[in-house]
Amino acid sequence: MAEIHRQLLLFGAAELRRTAAGIPDRAGRRRELDRIAAASAVLGEPAEDDLAFSHSGLCQTCLPHARPASNDLIWERSSGRFHLMVSPGVMRGAGGRATRVGVPYGTRARLIMIFLQTEGVRSRTVSLGPSMSAWIRSLGLPVTGGPRGTIAAIREQSLRIARCEFTLQWNTRAEDGASETIIRDQRLVAGLSLWHGQEEGNGTRWQATVELTREFHEHLREHAVPLVRDAIAHLKDNSLGLDLYTLLAYRLQRLEQPLLLRWQALAAQVGSETGRTSHLAQRVRAVLPDVLAVYPDAQVEVVRHGLRLLPSRSPVPRSLVQGLRVVEGGTPPGPRGRRPR
Repeated sequence: MAEIHRQLLLFGAAELRRTAAGIPDRAGRRRELDRIAAASAVLGEPAEDDLAFSHSGLCQTCLPHARPASNDLIWERSSGRFHLMVSPGVMRGAGGRATRVGVPYGTRARLIMIFLQTEGVRSRTVSLGPSMSAWIRSLGLPVTGGPRGTIAAIREQSLRIARCEFTLQWNTRAEDGASETIIRDQRLVAGLSLWHGQEEGNGTRWQATVELTREFHEHLREHAVPLVRDAIAHLKDNSLGLDLYTLLAYRLQRLEQPLLLRWQALAAQVGSETGRTSHLAQRVRAVLPDVLAVYPDAQVEVVRHGLRLLPSRSPVPRSLVQGLRVVEGGTPPGPRGRRPR
């Protein structure tokens, strides 16, 4: 249990807020108050409506944190024998020529992906609500216009997600020592009508639903990792924080003994485009307190060469997930009924 949760149990949220109010730095004060609120929200046992989900492969790897230098880039990340490759899709642009739209990136793409997967665990047809504004609010974001507003960002990331192709590749090893390489090419959603939808009153009717592809929906239900919505909401403005939370939610409950996750290995999974491990280590140290605030049972220590992970309970009780008929903890991608060694 993180120190903030111990303090909450000992002194209560009101006392911690009074102490935080005395922090002279305004940004630091706000950050600490937000952390106290987030830690308080996740201390109780979540209900079924409080759950979110992500595919186990997408918990082990990540999308770009920032806009890639080129829309032609094929994004790659690896975790052991599992590899994720995201290929940008194409569409006919305003000039009448085919152009690549680029791979999804940043916090907005992550929130959209988690939303689609959370709803997709329950139904292949995902409802987005009565309007784009309502959908953006359901992602935990304010509705703002202009070139840098959330409406433009959500439209861009939605288009990138809809058009790109996710390649999942992993190696398995059988009892006799023989190895097998498995590759799955998957799109997440079928059709593009959603991504061209605009807010009512702009001449285009809002598309209230989107359908996941059959293959991704079936694979998702087999490999879904349960998360807590309040945790996602607290980390919604930090892409590395979201990546670390989903990685720990997948990894910690599967450990049988302590593991040193070295900075180089972590960079291959959730690192930025630069690949500088010193920069990644600095960013992890800064955001980890926020991640641990929303994952009370996570046992993680920052050491010189990386993160020391200890076996920990899932952020979601097993009983809540069993009713949804998904594999609690997210079975690693591989042939049905067999886990890679």
